[in-house]
Amino acid sequence: MPSMSAEAPTQNVPGLRRPANPITSSQVEVLASTAGSVLGIVFAIQTLPALISQFPYMMSAAGLSIVVAIFGSLALASLAAIFRQWTKPIFGLVAGVYLAALIAWPFVVETIDLDDYAWIFYLCNVATGCAIVSAGERWGWALAYTVVTPALLGWLRTMPSGGGVSDVVASLDGLYCFLIGLVMLVVIVSLRHAAQAVDQAQALALESYSTAVRNHATESERVRVDALVHDNVLITLLSAARARSAETKALAARMARSAITHLSDAQTTFPAALADVGIEELAGRLRIAVAEQPRAFDVHIRVVGSTEVPAEVADALVEAAMQAMVNSVNHADGGQGTPVTRSLHVHASAAKQRIAIRVVDDGVGFDPARVPIERLGVRTSIIERVANVGGKAAITSAPGRGTAVTLEWPTPEGSDVVAFDEPSAVLSMVENGPDWS
Repeated sequence: MPSMSAEAPTQNVPGLRRPANPITSSQVEVLASTAGSVLGIVFAIQTLPALISQFPYMMSAAGLSIVVAIFGSLALASLAAIFRQWTKPIFGLVAGVYLAALIAWPFVVETIDLDDYAWIFYLCNVATGCAIVSAGERWGWALAYTVVTPALLGWLRTMPSGGGVSDVVASLDGLYCFLIGLVMLVVIVSLRHAAQAVDQAQALALESYSTAVRNHATESERVRVDALVHDNVLITLLSAARARSAETKALAARMARSAITHLSDAQTTFPAALADVGIEELAGRLRIAVAEQPRAFDVHIRVVGSTEVPAEVADALVEAAMQAMVNSVNHADGGQGTPVTRSLHVHASAAKQRIAIRVVDDGVGFDPARVPIERLGVRTSIIERVANVGGKAAITSAPGRGTAVTLEWPTPEGSDVVAFDEPSAVLSMVENGPDWS
């Protein structure tokens, strides 16, 4: 069997096309918050000339409070969008502050003599956009805000503090703001629904793949059982039924003892009936698993010599590594869409008869000691699955310091794999890369 010793990172696997990253719900929320913050900055700059010219009307304590509250909340929203923290509550704060400012406007500004709009009216659609981002899936609240705020603005336009325009002009102003807000609401809600459909399709695809793997394993097992029964038990029974002479009876007895031995061996070593898998094939299966992920992984493969592993070992290692990659894709960014660097490292040595796989990311991390028992993805799908074939899995992580999942077969001697409850070592794994020496 040809050997493989490519150590350079593999970005594009020949014959395989990496699927485009889908627009997930978290990415839509990041896009919406970023667009909202940019909209707020642009309109705030546009509002400054009007605010400066109308500043004498805002010299009271209440007027200054309105100015500080509106521009301060817009600044907080921009910071929240940049750092991707507390975006929904802070964007909701912007919407609430603006609505309160509109309600208080006729009490703060009694009359205003202007040829143009009051400066606060320029920010109506900014507040509407922030309300849409903050509402999330509760789009009914966003729709109510989109209706109420332009209506209140139109009413204020008819008052002396809002310019004292005619009802027709005020209605057109309110309708204009409402239509712009409605367009933003429809676009964002549509994107959210599309992203949810993509997320559901991805989850269904993973579930279908798992079902196909289980069905394949069940069918393979059924075929092996049928072959075992046919080649040993049935033939032995037929021979015994046809035995007439002492010689044929002795032969039937020997066949019966052999069948019993085969059945006893199959009870403990039945999975070994599958053909061994070359390490190159195992690496290819891992490449396929990486290509099927919605996030990119840097792939580093090093194979020294030519070696094979039992089929059940290859299945367990590939499935455990796939579960680790799925966990990284789903949880490493903490649901905030934060960029995460992910990598897959495979090392196999024929001389040492050792295979090691490591899935690493620099995401938000977690506390392994606090993983609930019912979280089968970590304990059953990774740790126990590898342990059942004579290997060892180690998960090292800490909040804010990334996660590293290490799979080794066979179980290494000594303590050269970090224990499950030792998160302190993950930092060096993530920052310095795995040590394969």
